[in-house]
Amino acid sequence: MAVAEKKPVQVYLDQKYLGILSLLVEKLRVSQAEVLRRGLESLAREVIPVDQDPAWQLIGLMGEDTDSPGDLSVEHDKYLAEWAANE
Repeated sequence: MAVAEKKPVQVYLDQKYLGILSLLVEKLRVSQAEVLRRGLESLAREVIPVDQDPAWQLIGLMGEDTDSPGDLSVEHDKYLAEWAANE
């Protein structure tokens, strides 16, 4: 799996938001960047309609003519076990 390229972003926060950021970092035990990423994800879910989410563009990307079973999302454990047994 490829690692997504991350690019630095500079933001200016006043003391109020710096305090909130510090509190969240301490409580969640993650980096400032991770707190900001989670905040962006949360805001995106609130503001961006589901049908405009870029992830939805993946649906149907492979087309209709694939050799994958139609019940893969439901029976994925079974297929993984069969694959592992054949390895």
